[in-house]
Amino acid sequence: MKTLFLALLAGYIIFRSFMIYLSHKGRKTASNETLALKYFTPEEIKNGEEYARKSFGLSVLQRAVDFLFPFVFFFLAAKPLSWTLHEVLKGMGIHIVTLQVLIFLAVYFLCSFIIMLPFRFHFGYTLEHKFGFSNMTKKEWFLYSFKQFAVGTVITAIIVCAAYYIFRRPTIYLWLIPVVLLAFEFIITFLYPYLILPLFYKKSRFKDENYARPMREVAEKAGVKVNKIFQINESKYSKHTNAFFTGFGPEKSIYIFDTLIKTNTPEQVASVVAHEIGHWKNNHVLKNIFLSFAGSVLMTWIVYFTYSAICCYTGSDYPHFSLLDGSALTMSISDIGGLPLISAILTIFSFWLAPIENIVSRKFEVTADTYEIGMGGHPEIYIKSMVQLAKDNRSFLFPHPLVTFWYASHPPILERVKLGESYEKNQRTK
Repeated sequence: MKTLFLALLAGYIIFRSFMIYLSHKGRKTASNETLALKYFTPEEIKNGEEYARKSFGLSVLQRAVDFLFPFVFFFLAAKPLSWTLHEVLKGMGIHIVTLQVLIFLAVYFLCSFIIMLPFRFHFGYTLEHKFGFSNMTKKEWFLYSFKQFAVGTVITAIIVCAAYYIFRRPTIYLWLIPVVLLAFEFIITFLYPYLILPLFYKKSRFKDENYARPMREVAEKAGVKVNKIFQINESKYSKHTNAFFTGFGPEKSIYIFDTLIKTNTPEQVASVVAHEIGHWKNNHVLKNIFLSFAGSVLMTWIVYFTYSAICCYTGSDYPHFSLLDGSALTMSISDIGGLPLISAILTIFSFWLAPIENIVSRKFEVTADTYEIGMGGHPEIYIKSMVQLAKDNRSFLFPHPLVTFWYASHPPILERVKLGESYEKNQRTK
Protein backbone atom coordinates (compact mmCIF):
# COMPACT_ATOMS: atom_id res chain seq x y z
CA MET A 1 0.00 0.00 0.00
CA LYS A 2 2.93 2.31 0.73
CA THR A 3 4.31 1.76 -2.80
CA LEU A 4 0.89 2.40 -4.31
CA PHE A 5 0.53 5.61 -2.32
CA LEU A 6 3.97 6.81 -3.46
CA ALA A 7 3.12 6.05 -7.08
CA LEU A 8 -0.23 7.84 -6.84
CA LEU A 9 1.44 10.79 -5.09
CA ALA A 10 4.02 11.16 -7.87
CA GLY A 11 1.34 10.67 -10.51
CA TYR A 12 -0.87 13.24 -8.80
CA ILE A 13 1.84 15.91 -8.94
CA ILE A 14 2.75 15.22 -12.58
CA PHE A 15 -0.72 14.61 -14.00
CA ARG A 16 -2.42 17.41 -12.09
CA SER A 17 0.22 19.85 -13.31
CA PHE A 18 -0.55 18.69 -16.85
CA MET A 19 -4.29 19.13 -16.23
CA ILE A 20 -3.73 22.68 -14.97
CA TYR A 21 -1.98 23.44 -18.26
CA LEU A 22 -4.86 21.92 -20.27
CA SER A 23 -7.41 23.88 -18.18
CA HIS A 24 -5.63 27.09 -19.09
CA LYS A 25 -5.21 26.22 -22.75
CA GLY A 26 -8.61 24.65 -23.51
CA ARG A 27 -9.35 23.27 -26.95
CA LYS A 28 -11.13 25.21 -29.65
CA THR A 29 -12.37 23.33 -32.72
CA ALA A 30 -13.83 24.83 -35.87
CA SER A 31 -17.26 23.29 -35.23
CA ASN A 32 -17.40 24.47 -31.60
CA GLU A 33 -16.26 27.95 -32.57
CA THR A 34 -18.97 28.14 -35.25
CA LEU A 35 -21.60 27.01 -32.75
CA ALA A 36 -20.37 29.49 -30.14
CA LEU A 37 -20.53 32.41 -32.58
CA LYS A 38 -24.13 31.47 -33.34
CA TYR A 39 -25.16 32.40 -29.79
CA PHE A 40 -22.35 34.53 -28.38
CA THR A 41 -20.57 37.64 -29.57
CA PRO A 42 -16.76 37.51 -29.92
CA GLU A 43 -16.55 39.82 -26.91
CA GLU A 44 -18.66 37.47 -24.75
CA ILE A 45 -16.47 34.52 -25.78
CA LYS A 46 -13.35 36.51 -24.94
CA ASN A 47 -14.81 37.53 -21.56
CA GLY A 48 -15.38 33.87 -20.68
CA GLU A 49 -11.82 32.97 -21.66
CA GLU A 50 -10.36 35.83 -19.62
CA TYR A 51 -12.44 34.91 -16.57
CA ALA A 52 -11.43 31.23 -16.78
CA ARG A 53 -7.74 32.11 -17.18
CA LYS A 54 -7.61 34.87 -14.56
CA SER A 55 -4.26 35.12 -12.68
CA PHE A 56 -3.08 31.75 -13.98
CA GLY A 57 0.31 31.86 -12.24
CA LEU A 58 -1.22 32.75 -8.88
CA SER A 59 -3.87 30.05 -9.24
CA VAL A 60 -1.10 27.46 -9.76
CA LEU A 61 0.64 28.73 -6.62
CA GLN A 62 -2.65 28.58 -4.70
CA ARG A 63 -3.17 24.93 -5.64
CA ALA A 64 0.42 24.09 -4.71
CA VAL A 65 0.19 25.74 -1.29
CA ASP A 66 -3.18 24.13 -0.59
CA PHE A 67 -1.79 20.69 -1.50
CA LEU A 68 1.48 21.07 0.44
CA PHE A 69 -0.04 22.47 3.63
CA PRO A 70 -1.00 19.11 5.27
CA PHE A 71 2.37 17.60 4.29
CA VAL A 72 4.26 20.52 5.81
CA PHE A 73 2.12 20.39 8.94
CA PHE A 74 2.67 16.66 9.36
CA PHE A 75 6.16 15.97 8.05
CA LEU A 76 8.49 18.89 7.49
CA ALA A 77 10.18 20.36 10.56
CA ALA A 78 12.84 19.44 13.08
CA LYS A 79 9.87 18.43 15.16
CA PRO A 80 6.70 18.44 13.03
CA LEU A 81 3.91 20.85 13.94
CA SER A 82 1.31 18.13 14.00
CA TRP A 83 3.25 16.07 16.53
CA THR A 84 4.14 19.14 18.61
CA LEU A 85 0.49 20.20 18.89
CA HIS A 86 -0.51 16.64 19.70
CA GLU A 87 2.03 16.52 22.52
CA VAL A 88 1.07 19.97 23.83
CA LEU A 89 -2.54 18.88 24.16
CA LYS A 90 -1.46 15.78 26.09
CA GLY A 91 0.86 17.89 28.25
CA MET A 92 -2.05 20.13 29.17
CA GLY A 93 -3.79 17.08 30.57
CA ILE A 94 -6.39 17.04 27.80
CA HIS A 95 -7.08 13.36 27.34
CA ILE A 96 -10.74 13.56 26.30
CA VAL A 97 -10.71 12.58 22.64
CA THR A 98 -13.46 14.99 21.58
CA LEU A 99 -11.76 17.96 23.23
CA GLN A 100 -8.41 17.04 21.69
CA VAL A 101 -10.03 16.84 18.27
CA LEU A 102 -11.82 20.17 18.63
CA ILE A 103 -8.72 22.10 19.75
CA PHE A 104 -6.49 20.47 17.11
CA LEU A 105 -9.05 21.18 14.37
CA ALA A 106 -9.41 24.80 15.47
CA VAL A 107 -5.64 25.35 15.25
CA TYR A 108 -5.18 23.35 12.04
CA PHE A 109 -8.06 24.96 10.15
CA LEU A 110 -7.22 28.44 11.42
CA CYS A 111 -3.63 28.05 10.16
CA SER A 112 -4.94 26.85 6.79
CA PHE A 113 -7.48 29.68 6.64
CA ILE A 114 -4.87 32.37 7.37
CA ILE A 115 -2.37 30.95 4.86
CA MET A 116 -4.98 30.69 2.10
CA LEU A 117 -6.70 34.01 2.91
CA PRO A 118 -4.57 36.15 0.53
CA PHE A 119 -5.42 33.78 -2.34
CA ARG A 120 -9.10 33.76 -1.41
CA PHE A 121 -9.14 37.54 -1.23
CA HIS A 122 -7.49 37.91 -4.64
CA PHE A 123 -9.77 35.45 -6.42
CA GLY A 124 -12.91 35.98 -4.36
CA TYR A 125 -12.81 39.77 -4.00
CA THR A 126 -10.28 41.54 -6.22
CA LEU A 127 -10.90 39.58 -9.42
CA GLU A 128 -14.65 39.23 -8.83
CA HIS A 129 -14.81 43.03 -8.69
CA LYS A 130 -12.55 43.35 -11.71
CA PHE A 131 -14.86 41.14 -13.79
CA GLY A 132 -17.98 42.90 -12.49
CA PHE A 133 -19.42 40.06 -10.39
CA SER A 134 -18.93 41.00 -6.74
CA ASN A 135 -21.16 43.53 -5.01
CA MET A 136 -19.49 43.18 -1.61
CA THR A 137 -17.38 45.70 0.27
CA LYS A 138 -14.16 44.45 1.83
CA LYS A 139 -15.84 44.32 5.24
CA GLU A 140 -18.73 42.28 3.85
CA TRP A 141 -16.35 39.93 2.05
CA PHE A 142 -14.30 39.23 5.18
CA LEU A 143 -17.48 38.65 7.22
CA TYR A 144 -18.82 36.29 4.53
CA SER A 145 -15.50 34.39 4.39
CA PHE A 146 -15.38 34.04 8.16
CA LYS A 147 -18.94 32.70 8.19
CA GLN A 148 -17.98 30.13 5.57
CA PHE A 149 -14.92 29.17 7.62
CA ALA A 150 -16.94 28.88 10.84
CA VAL A 151 -19.77 26.83 9.31
CA GLY A 152 -17.33 24.55 7.48
CA THR A 153 -15.28 24.03 10.63
CA VAL A 154 -18.33 23.15 12.73
CA ILE A 155 -19.62 20.65 10.17
CA THR A 156 -16.18 19.09 9.73
CA ALA A 157 -15.63 18.97 13.50
CA ILE A 158 -18.80 16.92 14.01
CA ILE A 159 -17.74 14.41 11.36
CA VAL A 160 -14.10 14.21 12.50
CA CYS A 161 -15.06 13.81 16.18
CA ALA A 162 -17.28 10.87 15.25
CA ALA A 163 -14.52 9.37 13.06
CA TYR A 164 -11.87 9.58 15.79
CA TYR A 165 -14.25 8.08 18.33
CA ILE A 166 -14.68 5.12 15.97
CA PHE A 167 -10.93 4.95 15.22
CA ARG A 168 -10.41 4.16 18.92
CA ARG A 169 -12.69 1.15 18.67
CA PRO A 170 -11.65 -2.20 17.14
CA THR A 171 -11.18 -2.22 13.35
CA ILE A 172 -14.44 -4.07 12.82
CA TYR A 173 -16.32 -0.86 13.73
CA LEU A 174 -14.85 1.14 10.83
CA TRP A 175 -18.03 0.51 8.84
CA LEU A 176 -19.76 2.93 11.23
CA ILE A 177 -17.91 5.91 9.69
CA PRO A 178 -19.78 5.69 6.34
CA VAL A 179 -23.04 5.21 8.26
CA VAL A 180 -22.37 8.38 10.28
CA LEU A 181 -21.56 10.27 7.05
CA LEU A 182 -24.76 9.00 5.42
CA ALA A 183 -26.92 10.04 8.38
CA PHE A 184 -25.20 13.42 8.55
CA GLU A 185 -25.70 14.04 4.82
CA PHE A 186 -29.44 13.35 5.16
CA ILE A 187 -29.65 15.75 8.10
CA ILE A 188 -27.71 18.52 6.34
CA THR A 189 -29.77 18.12 3.15
CA PHE A 190 -32.97 18.46 5.16
CA LEU A 191 -31.83 21.28 7.48
CA TYR A 192 -29.82 23.35 4.98
CA PRO A 193 -32.62 25.83 4.16
CA TYR A 194 -33.43 26.28 7.86
CA LEU A 195 -30.02 26.38 9.55
CA ILE A 196 -27.31 27.22 7.00
CA LEU A 197 -29.01 29.24 4.25
CA PRO A 198 -30.26 31.98 6.66
CA LEU A 199 -26.67 32.56 7.84
CA PHE A 200 -25.78 33.86 4.39
CA TYR A 201 -28.99 34.91 2.67
CA LYS A 202 -32.19 36.75 3.40
CA LYS A 203 -35.10 34.89 1.88
CA SER A 204 -38.54 36.28 1.11
CA ARG A 205 -41.70 34.95 -0.47
CA PHE A 206 -41.63 35.32 -4.24
CA LYS A 207 -44.29 37.89 -5.18
CA ASP A 208 -43.83 38.50 -8.90
CA GLU A 209 -46.67 36.48 -10.44
CA ASN A 210 -45.29 36.97 -13.94
CA TYR A 211 -42.43 34.68 -12.90
CA ALA A 212 -44.19 32.58 -10.25
CA ARG A 213 -47.04 31.46 -12.51
CA PRO A 214 -44.86 29.68 -15.12
CA MET A 215 -42.87 28.02 -12.33
CA ARG A 216 -46.04 26.67 -10.71
CA GLU A 217 -47.35 25.48 -14.08
CA VAL A 218 -44.15 23.55 -14.73
CA ALA A 219 -44.28 22.00 -11.24
CA GLU A 220 -47.95 21.05 -11.60
CA LYS A 221 -47.31 19.52 -15.01
CA ALA A 222 -44.53 17.45 -13.44
CA GLY A 223 -46.82 16.37 -10.59
CA VAL A 224 -44.70 18.12 -7.96
CA LYS A 225 -46.51 20.08 -5.26
CA VAL A 226 -44.66 23.33 -4.67
CA ASN A 227 -45.29 24.53 -1.14
CA LYS A 228 -43.43 27.83 -1.36
CA ILE A 229 -41.38 29.85 -3.83
CA PHE A 230 -38.63 31.92 -2.23
CA GLN A 231 -36.37 34.63 -3.55
CA ILE A 232 -32.90 34.96 -1.99
CA ASN A 233 -30.72 38.03 -2.17
CA GLU A 234 -27.69 36.83 -4.11
CA SER A 235 -27.36 40.38 -5.46
CA LYS A 236 -26.03 41.35 -2.03
CA TYR A 237 -22.93 39.32 -2.86
CA SER A 238 -22.60 38.94 -6.62
CA LYS A 239 -24.21 38.91 -10.05
CA HIS A 240 -23.96 35.11 -10.42
CA THR A 241 -27.26 33.36 -11.15
CA ASN A 242 -28.82 30.09 -9.98
CA ALA A 243 -31.93 28.35 -8.65
CA PHE A 244 -32.52 25.17 -6.66
CA PHE A 245 -35.17 22.89 -5.15
CA THR A 246 -35.20 21.63 -1.60
CA GLY A 247 -37.45 19.54 0.64
CA PHE A 248 -38.40 15.90 1.25
CA GLY A 249 -41.71 14.15 0.81
CA PRO A 250 -44.58 15.39 -1.35
CA GLU A 251 -43.93 19.10 -0.84
CA LYS A 252 -41.01 21.05 -2.24
CA SER A 253 -39.78 24.63 -2.06
CA ILE A 254 -38.16 26.57 -4.89
CA TYR A 255 -35.36 29.03 -4.20
CA ILE A 256 -34.62 31.62 -6.89
CA PHE A 257 -31.58 33.92 -6.90
CA ASP A 258 -32.84 37.47 -7.38
CA THR A 259 -30.07 37.90 -9.95
CA LEU A 260 -31.67 35.23 -12.14
CA ILE A 261 -34.86 37.19 -12.76
CA LYS A 262 -32.90 40.31 -13.70
CA THR A 263 -31.46 38.74 -16.84
CA ASN A 264 -33.94 35.97 -17.75
CA THR A 265 -37.54 35.96 -18.98
CA PRO A 266 -40.27 34.17 -16.95
CA GLU A 267 -40.18 31.29 -19.44
CA GLN A 268 -36.40 30.94 -19.11
CA VAL A 269 -36.59 30.92 -15.30
CA ALA A 270 -39.34 28.30 -15.47
CA SER A 271 -37.06 26.26 -17.75
CA VAL A 272 -34.28 26.41 -15.15
CA VAL A 273 -36.79 25.28 -12.49
CA ALA A 274 -37.86 22.40 -14.77
CA HIS A 275 -34.23 21.25 -14.79
CA GLU A 276 -34.23 21.11 -10.98
CA ILE A 277 -37.54 19.24 -11.05
CA GLY A 278 -35.89 16.78 -13.42
CA HIS A 279 -33.33 16.01 -10.72
CA TRP A 280 -36.09 15.40 -8.18
CA LYS A 281 -38.27 13.31 -10.49
CA ASN A 282 -35.30 11.05 -11.25
CA ASN A 283 -34.31 10.83 -7.56
CA HIS A 284 -30.85 12.23 -8.28
CA VAL A 285 -30.51 13.69 -4.78
CA LEU A 286 -31.11 10.34 -3.11
CA LYS A 287 -28.97 8.53 -5.66
CA ASN A 288 -26.12 10.97 -5.03
CA ILE A 289 -26.42 10.46 -1.29
CA PHE A 290 -26.18 6.68 -1.61
CA LEU A 291 -23.39 6.89 -4.18
CA SER A 292 -21.60 9.13 -1.72
CA PHE A 293 -22.15 6.44 0.93
CA ALA A 294 -20.56 3.81 -1.32
CA GLY A 295 -17.64 6.17 -1.94
CA SER A 296 -17.19 6.82 1.76
CA VAL A 297 -17.07 3.05 2.45
CA LEU A 298 -14.27 2.73 -0.10
CA MET A 299 -12.38 5.81 1.14
CA THR A 300 -12.63 4.76 4.81
CA TRP A 301 -10.77 1.53 4.14
CA ILE A 302 -8.32 3.20 1.75
CA VAL A 303 -7.44 5.76 4.43
CA TYR A 304 -7.12 3.11 7.13
CA PHE A 305 -4.83 0.77 5.20
CA THR A 306 -2.75 3.54 3.59
CA TYR A 307 -2.20 5.29 6.92
CA SER A 308 -1.28 1.99 8.56
CA ALA A 309 1.20 1.23 5.78
CA ILE A 310 2.91 4.61 6.10
CA CYS A 311 2.89 4.77 9.89
CA CYS A 312 4.49 2.13 12.06
CA TYR A 313 5.45 2.18 15.72
CA THR A 314 9.01 1.91 16.99
CA GLY A 315 9.04 4.23 19.98
CA SER A 316 10.65 7.24 18.26
CA ASP A 317 10.27 10.57 20.02
CA TYR A 318 8.33 12.06 17.13
CA PRO A 319 7.23 11.02 13.65
CA HIS A 320 9.41 11.17 10.58
CA PHE A 321 8.49 10.76 6.93
CA SER A 322 9.20 7.06 6.63
CA LEU A 323 8.60 7.19 2.86
CA LEU A 324 11.71 9.32 2.39
CA ASP A 325 14.27 8.46 5.01
CA GLY A 326 13.20 5.04 6.25
CA SER A 327 12.33 6.31 9.73
CA ALA A 328 9.15 5.14 11.36
CA LEU A 329 6.08 7.09 12.40
CA THR A 330 4.80 6.68 15.91
CA MET A 331 1.38 8.25 15.51
CA SER A 332 -1.59 5.90 15.51
CA ILE A 333 -4.56 6.61 13.26
CA SER A 334 -6.54 7.19 16.46
CA ASP A 335 -4.24 10.12 17.39
CA ILE A 336 -5.60 13.46 16.19
CA GLY A 337 -2.07 14.49 15.20
CA GLY A 338 -2.39 12.21 12.18
CA LEU A 339 -5.24 14.28 10.72
CA PRO A 340 -3.06 16.15 8.16
CA LEU A 341 -1.83 12.85 6.75
CA ILE A 342 -5.41 11.58 6.51
CA SER A 343 -6.29 14.80 4.70
CA ALA A 344 -3.43 14.29 2.24
CA ILE A 345 -4.44 10.66 1.60
CA LEU A 346 -8.03 11.74 0.93
CA THR A 347 -6.87 14.46 -1.47
CA ILE A 348 -4.72 12.10 -3.53
CA PHE A 349 -7.15 9.19 -3.77
CA SER A 350 -10.11 11.53 -4.36
CA PHE A 351 -8.27 13.02 -7.32
CA TRP A 352 -7.80 9.62 -8.97
CA LEU A 353 -11.40 8.59 -8.28
CA ALA A 354 -12.91 11.94 -9.37
CA PRO A 355 -13.75 10.86 -12.97
CA ILE A 356 -16.10 8.15 -11.69
CA GLU A 357 -18.10 10.64 -9.62
CA ASN A 358 -18.15 13.23 -12.39
CA ILE A 359 -19.24 10.77 -15.10
CA VAL A 360 -22.28 9.95 -12.98
CA SER A 361 -22.92 13.64 -12.26
CA ARG A 362 -22.81 14.58 -15.95
CA LYS A 363 -25.17 11.74 -16.77
CA PHE A 364 -27.62 13.07 -14.18
CA GLU A 365 -27.33 16.55 -15.66
CA VAL A 366 -28.07 15.30 -19.18
CA THR A 367 -31.12 13.46 -17.82
CA ALA A 368 -32.32 16.64 -16.08
CA ASP A 369 -31.66 18.70 -19.22
CA THR A 370 -33.65 16.23 -21.33
CA TYR A 371 -36.49 16.37 -18.81
CA GLU A 372 -36.35 20.18 -18.86
CA ILE A 373 -36.68 20.29 -22.66
CA GLY A 374 -39.43 17.67 -22.70
CA MET A 375 -41.45 19.41 -19.97
CA GLY A 376 -41.57 22.73 -21.78
CA GLY A 377 -41.69 21.35 -25.28
CA HIS A 378 -39.80 24.44 -26.37
CA PRO A 379 -36.13 23.62 -26.91
CA GLU A 380 -35.47 27.19 -28.04
CA ILE A 381 -36.34 28.42 -24.52
CA TYR A 382 -34.00 25.82 -23.02
CA ILE A 383 -31.23 26.97 -25.36
CA LYS A 384 -31.84 30.62 -24.47
CA SER A 385 -31.73 29.84 -20.75
CA MET A 386 -28.46 27.90 -21.12
CA VAL A 387 -26.90 30.68 -23.19
CA GLN A 388 -28.04 33.34 -20.73
CA LEU A 389 -26.67 31.40 -17.76
CA ALA A 390 -23.35 31.11 -19.59
CA LYS A 391 -23.32 34.84 -20.29
CA ASP A 392 -24.31 35.71 -16.72
CA ASN A 393 -21.49 33.58 -15.29
CA ARG A 394 -18.89 34.22 -18.01
CA SER A 395 -18.57 30.52 -18.79
CA PHE A 396 -15.52 29.25 -20.65
CA LEU A 397 -16.91 27.79 -23.88
CA PHE A 398 -13.92 25.72 -25.00
CA PRO A 399 -12.71 23.49 -22.12
CA HIS A 400 -10.35 20.66 -23.00
CA PRO A 401 -12.18 17.29 -23.28
CA LEU A 402 -9.79 15.62 -20.83
CA VAL A 403 -10.39 18.37 -18.26
CA THR A 404 -14.14 17.97 -18.73
CA PHE A 405 -13.85 14.21 -18.33
CA TRP A 406 -11.79 14.50 -15.16
CA TYR A 407 -13.23 17.51 -13.34
CA ALA A 408 -16.57 18.63 -14.76
CA SER A 409 -19.75 17.80 -12.87
CA HIS A 410 -21.82 19.37 -15.69
CA PRO A 411 -21.49 18.97 -19.47
CA PRO A 412 -19.85 21.92 -21.26
CA ILE A 413 -22.31 24.63 -22.22
CA LEU A 414 -21.94 23.99 -25.97
CA GLU A 415 -22.76 20.30 -25.44
CA ARG A 416 -25.95 21.37 -23.67
CA VAL A 417 -26.80 23.73 -26.52
CA LYS A 418 -26.26 20.86 -29.00
CA LEU A 419 -28.72 18.77 -26.97
CA GLY A 420 -31.35 21.48 -27.37
CA GLU A 421 -30.67 21.84 -31.08
CA SER A 422 -30.91 18.07 -31.57
CA TYR A 423 -34.29 18.01 -29.81
CA GLU A 424 -35.46 20.97 -31.92
CA LYS A 425 -34.35 19.21 -35.12
CA ASN A 426 -36.23 16.04 -34.13
CA GLN A 427 -39.36 18.10 -33.49
CA ARG A 428 -39.19 19.61 -36.96
CA THR A 429 -38.64 16.16 -38.49
CA LYS A 430 -41.71 14.80 -36.73
